[in-house]
Amino acid sequence: MRIAVDGYELGSEARGVGRVVHNILVHLVDCLPDDDFIVYTKERVGLPLRLRAREHVLSSGGGYLRWLNGPLRRALLRDKPDIFFATNYLLPLRSPWESLLYEHDISVVSHPEWYPRMYALTRRFLTARSLVKARRVVVPSEFTRQEILSCFRLDPEKIFVCGHGLEEKFRKAGDKDVLEWKRKKGLEGKTVVGYLGALNKRRHIPVLVRAVELLKAEIPEIVLVIVGKDVRSFSRQEMAQFLSREWVRWEESLPEEELPLFFSALDVFAFLSEYEGFGLPPLEALACGSPLVLLDRPPLSEIFSGLAFMVERPEAGEVKKVLAAGLSDEARRDGQLRLFDERRGQFSWQSAARKIAGVLANWPSGRT
Repeated sequence: MRIAVDGYELGSEARGVGRVVHNILVHLVDCLPDDDFIVYTKERVGLPLRLRAREHVLSSGGGYLRWLNGPLRRALLRDKPDIFFATNYLLPLRSPWESLLYEHDISVVSHPEWYPRMYALTRRFLTARSLVKARRVVVPSEFTRQEILSCFRLDPEKIFVCGHGLEEKFRKAGDKDVLEWKRKKGLEGKTVVGYLGALNKRRHIPVLVRAVELLKAEIPEIVLVIVGKDVRSFSRQEMAQFLSREWVRWEESLPEEELPLFFSALDVFAFLSEYEGFGLPPLEALACGSPLVLLDRPPLSEIFSGLAFMVERPEAGEVKKVLAAGLSDEARRDGQLRLFDERRGQFSWQSAARKIAGVLANWPSGRT
């Protein structure tokens, strides 16, 4: 069987969807040794795949929708795959291929107020069309599966839950390496609260900043390190208001090899998200020994049950109280980290790839 893969989000700057797709693909090929893979990308990636997995670089001018419905669609028409693995939320508008769709979340459908109006309307239409057209759909959590079923009239049997995993590198770094990294970043002797992810409103970054500001009365040496790109969710004035404090350190990104050091250097990792498909940054932080402070919303409350300090309401005073507990309650911190060590095997990219391989290997009859 020939399987074509949308690899648009892969590349040297891959984050979020790109990292998920990369980690699934490098194991999926091993799970299906008799099948051939064609991975379409917008730049040369050099994935560590077997020789039977070919990488085709396609012109990427004009953004994703143009790439999806232009160069990628033409390549699919030329190569005639048995199955198209659509990894980035959407199928081409005209899509005659048997398709497996990875729907990471449907925030644009359930919370259109978070997006520009025309973007939300367009994406809702394309999402609905893609979910209906796809023969099988993969989602990262039961929460996302139930949300899709509540918003669209789909056969529940076509949607499969495939959770995220952990790369082996995400483990607690050595004390010497952590200290050296903190010195390089000017964090030596500081109590460090960290956040990593896109800067958008559903993650309550201003509330987190205000909560840390309140904590400074009790912990003067506390700093907040924010790593993430501005996705134009906030105005320039709003960005300046919560990033201009001298105790707030902001970087748009970190080199991939520094992520375990970043997580290992934190006294607590805060992720106050109203909505996620899964929540990969908290998982990677926890794997590196960083206690979690999370907003008590699904799927975070399900995936990290017993593994985090939970905030009931995204209010600065409430967040400050829970941050203080996360920084001071050593018994709870140690208990959560021990429990995670017991559960770590549940978060496996190999297992995720095997689940998707099972979906592909048991594809319903009648495919084109």
